[in-house]
Amino acid sequence: MHRRVRALILIALPFLAACSEQGGRIELLAEAELGPRLSDIIAATPLPPGWKLAGPDSDAALGLELAKDVDAQAPASLLLGPRTTREAGTRWLALPLPISSPRYRFDEAEARSLGLEALESVAPPRRAAEIGGKWPGQSGYPFAQGLLLTLSGRKGRDPALLGWLDRASAACRAEAPPYILAAAGDIQLGPEGGMRLLGGEEGQDRLFGGGLLAFMRSRGLLVANLEGPVTTRGYPNPRKRFQFRFPPGSSRALGEAGLSLLLFANNHAFDYGEVGFLDSLEDLEGAGMPFVGAGRDIQAAEAPRLLPSPAGGQMLAFLGFARYPRERLGFTTEEAAAGPSKPGVASDENMSLSAISLAAAGGNTVVVMAHGGSEYVESPPATTRELYRGFADAGARLVIGSHPHVLQGIEARGQSLIAYSLGNFLFTEEAEPPQAIPSAIVSFLFYRGIPRGFLPEPIRAGIDASSLQPGEEAREALELRLSRLSAALAKGP
Repeated sequence: MHRRVRALILIALPFLAACSEQGGRIELLAEAELGPRLSDIIAATPLPPGWKLAGPDSDAALGLELAKDVDAQAPASLLLGPRTTREAGTRWLALPLPISSPRYRFDEAEARSLGLEALESVAPPRRAAEIGGKWPGQSGYPFAQGLLLTLSGRKGRDPALLGWLDRASAACRAEAPPYILAAAGDIQLGPEGGMRLLGGEEGQDRLFGGGLLAFMRSRGLLVANLEGPVTTRGYPNPRKRFQFRFPPGSSRALGEAGLSLLLFANNHAFDYGEVGFLDSLEDLEGAGMPFVGAGRDIQAAEAPRLLPSPAGGQMLAFLGFARYPRERLGFTTEEAAAGPSKPGVASDENMSLSAISLAAAGGNTVVVMAHGGSEYVESPPATTRELYRGFADAGARLVIGSHPHVLQGIEARGQSLIAYSLGNFLFTEEAEPPQAIPSAIVSFLFYRGIPRGFLPEPIRAGIDASSLQPGEEAREALELRLSRLSAALAKGP
């Protein structure tokens, strides 16, 4: 009979209870690479009273094995007695790369030859690659393994242990799979762009060209920055050089186009005064479009917005924040800041840090969308880096920046990622510098509350519309650019 080579996994855990007549010692068996997963199962679903793990010199009444389902016909242990097997969820293997690697996509043969690891072991400052056009968790991903959990031995029919096996199996099968959160940069529309946005499927397909509209809707969760109020009222702010605004109904139309949540903490939120700002809140709320970073008072502006993840499991807690330089005509963050009874944007650093910590302590995956830094430069200033790193240290797993209008690098901070700027996403009827035209949507792969990878998709943010850029040349150019920018961050302070 076929025999697999196993490594005996001995895990030192405190005694859970004194042995009872129905209890005994359990020997844990798994191939070495599955040992950590078996340890996780025991930790998440403690053994019933009377049962404990066998030590090096103790006799075991039972064997508990974790194996790939392809090996289901192999014997579970050398112990005699009945065997009971349950499904134990899915294990995804990934190809780990440094964050600043210029490659993002591999075929199956390349990935296998370079070496795969369990996805849960891939975390910043490393990232998982796309393999065969798929990411872990997506249908058709080539390195997904079903697992089986087996009890065997003379006491294998203990009702308490069988109940435990059922609970452990259910917990494994209920674990949320990996999922994608996509992010884009600034959205600003002139009058013609606003008409297209409100023009239904035909108008939106012209505004988001080259298959971009379908791509946006395929992401599951897509967030971006709403760069201006949604209003027809108010007067242009005289302390602003540029005044942007969207036609009423834009919040609903952006939702139809695939946007899931918007940041409204930015330097254009008050382009048409407080009346325009309040009109925007009503348009967003009336459309059921989640937004962060703005409110009728500081408590509302600083509050997190909870959304379910596409895969279930942990909730996503989004928060917004704005801190931008003084503008040429004198407009400042302080003028737009919310107060105890003043509408405005979230800009109180201490309140935001507390809100992040509280949301993370509640078991949520925290994402901060921040508006700040310097415009049209590829490297974030030291003050912005310090601020965004503070958000990560407080518990944000992902910080998404906007305002610079150009793409900036992505940095690891502990088990968190900081994307300092995603540039322009949709910026029509305003002439932007050449470096602001090529941009990206970045998809982030999350698993067990940690960003395990990211994948940029090239777009062209033109003066009339935004569009996906097809072809390997455009992809490689974007990947090399992002790699260069991220590598520069790794060398900085």
